[in-house]
Amino acid sequence: MKHKTQVLVSISCFLCQLLSLVPSLSAQVPSQLQSSPVVKLTADSQEKTGDLYRLLGHVELVSGGISLAADQVTYNAATGELTADGDVHFTNTVRNEDIRAARCEFNLNTNTGSFFQVEGSFGAPVTGSSSLLTTTNPFSFVAERVEKVDEETYQIYNGEVTVCSLPNPTWIFRAPRATIKPGVSLKLYNSNFRLLKVPIFYSPFLYHSLRPVPRSTGFLMPTIGNSSRWGTVIGESFFWAINRSADAEIAGQYLSKRGWSQQGTFRMRPTAGSYLNASYYGVEDRGFGPQKIDQGGRSVNVEGVAELPGGIRGVVNFNYLSSLTFREAFTQTFNEAVNSEVHSTGFLSKNFDSFSANVAFSRFETFQSIRPKDTISIRHLPQIEFNSVERQLWRGLPLWLSWESSAGAVSRNEPAPRSGERVKTSTLERFHFSPRITVPLRWKEFRLTPTFGFRAMHYGGRRELDRITGESLGRTTQELSVDLIFPPLSKVFSGMGPLSSRPLKHVIEPKATFRYVNGVRDFQSILLFDERDLLTNTRELEYSITNRLLAKRQSGQGALEVVSWELRQRYYFDPRFGGAVVEGRRNLFRTALDLSSHPFIEGPRRFSPVVSLFRFRPSARYNIEFRQDYDTTRGRLTHGGLVGNARWGDAFASISHFFVRSSEALSAPSNQVRFLLGYGNLARKGLNAAFAGTFDIRSGFMQFSAFQVSYNNDCCGISVEFRRFALGAVRNENQFRVAFSIANVGTFGNMKKQERLF
Repeated sequence: MKHKTQVLVSISCFLCQLLSLVPSLSAQVPSQLQSSPVVKLTADSQEKTGDLYRLLGHVELVSGGISLAADQVTYNAATGELTADGDVHFTNTVRNEDIRAARCEFNLNTNTGSFFQVEGSFGAPVTGSSSLLTTTNPFSFVAERVEKVDEETYQIYNGEVTVCSLPNPTWIFRAPRATIKPGVSLKLYNSNFRLLKVPIFYSPFLYHSLRPVPRSTGFLMPTIGNSSRWGTVIGESFFWAINRSADAEIAGQYLSKRGWSQQGTFRMRPTAGSYLNASYYGVEDRGFGPQKIDQGGRSVNVEGVAELPGGIRGVVNFNYLSSLTFREAFTQTFNEAVNSEVHSTGFLSKNFDSFSANVAFSRFETFQSIRPKDTISIRHLPQIEFNSVERQLWRGLPLWLSWESSAGAVSRNEPAPRSGERVKTSTLERFHFSPRITVPLRWKEFRLTPTFGFRAMHYGGRRELDRITGESLGRTTQELSVDLIFPPLSKVFSGMGPLSSRPLKHVIEPKATFRYVNGVRDFQSILLFDERDLLTNTRELEYSITNRLLAKRQSGQGALEVVSWELRQRYYFDPRFGGAVVEGRRNLFRTALDLSSHPFIEGPRRFSPVVSLFRFRPSARYNIEFRQDYDTTRGRLTHGGLVGNARWGDAFASISHFFVRSSEALSAPSNQVRFLLGYGNLARKGLNAAFAGTFDIRSGFMQFSAFQVSYNNDCCGISVEFRRFALGAVRNENQFRVAFSIANVGTFGNMKKQERLF
């Protein structure tokens, strides 16, 4: 008689069941059952003969994390072997495995078996990533036969693998044999990739890591592209997973019109607080144009941080560039192409109490043009520093002491302004000591802070026109600064009509600062290595006023600064700065650089430009910063910059405008607009597009432009990009790039992540 029953099979319950139902069979129970798993069986009906179960209708078998459902199952409790037929559904919740088949032969004791006419999936859903197209779909496969050869491994025969939704996937990998280790790896042998059922490429072997942090040694997908200057570009790279804390990548590209390029990267993270990243890029150039001008070169970048014993922190940031022509001709981003400076620093630092001790090495190089050797190079090799932040001398007295001190070797190498020959400063010693006493005073809402100090400098050489002599130079300066902060004026408004219903607070903050420096003599004889050497005699008064508009947050978490507008200017009692001014040329003094990043002193002057800084941020979606320098001597705006950003849902826009209108002696005139407009992002489904460019208003042409469009569905996406560089005679180039992204796998093509518009 058919009936629905449940049977729990284990050593104790199974023996008891046999003794109670069939006592004569108790002696036939094999000892192998002592290691049998706990099995729970459910079916519409069952037949049992000895250890053999025949289950029919809605059969479900559960053993640990394994569950198997079928129309009918034959199960041997002694051996653990079973055969399932009809709508077989096998799941392993521990490993996120889900298999459907027409037939299954499985052994519960060994957790191995075979499945026939299979459709399944494996792997946990992948969370979103800003750099990889992802989908929550697991890896799915369809196969004639699947064998589970051990606890962690499946062999797939004549199968197809995809992460697209079935039954009509956009893409598949078809292979006669594949090996899957859920959560570990996927290996395909003699596979071909099909897009919309059309074969695209064949590979004898493909490997994909399924680990949460996938890193495996092997060749990466080749890249193919086209450029009007480089020709056809074909590249390949090899990735080496050295160990769990280090890896390396070596790549090469063939440029049909130019030659070939080499790339290499090395990454290491030995501890949680330490890392080292190094990269190399070089081009062996056959020459460009009819004259076959060699624009090749190389660049090296090394960046690292190390936490050393004793609380010592080490940092290195080394950069090398062979020539500015190489950077302009072969770099792939506009910002890097127009950057003419190379900085390298390295230091060891130890902080304790209010003190810090540092040993630093640095190299600064600026390329003044694309001509060979037209560079200025400044080195600190090495420099030892011992500094202290402000610390109170005596408790109860408003006296705070701080200082800066350094000793080291410095050198400077540059072309002479008259002869054009190189002027190389032999490595010189330089000593610096600058103690300060600060006296913060407060009366009601007035705050007065005088600071007294002196600065002692010693140089192992001095400048005489274009020649460096071995005669030492020393100077001692006296310094005084007094900051006066006035009480802020404020008023609260209930709102601004239709503009804002929230309460607003308007605050006005006036401030004045007097500075006095004396003791700098023979400024033109001082060798210039950094900002410490730009000190001049001065008596000046800086006055500023800041307006702020604060709005109460709707969440009640304090106030948000919606608008701020700061105006600053300096008055110089000594217009010649102690005789340091040279008329008709750019004078770089510390007092000017502290006020504005743009030089404005080309002769004696009483007033500095009025520096205006306006910021507007009504919400997290919008922000605008507008800076202008108005020169009262010339009666016009000499420098200006506008930066604005906005986002509306998936749409975004960014625009910036910078101009220089000072004299030729101070800065070369310029007027440029940069913009970025777009909709969507890297992983958004549907159509995404972005357009970026840099337009030179003075010259009337676009120096850089890029248009990128992409379309993504639930498992893949394609991106197409056009780029144009117009950098004068060095580079006038059109580029076409294509990238095909496979969700949860990677991107194939010549469009790199760091060079995308989004």
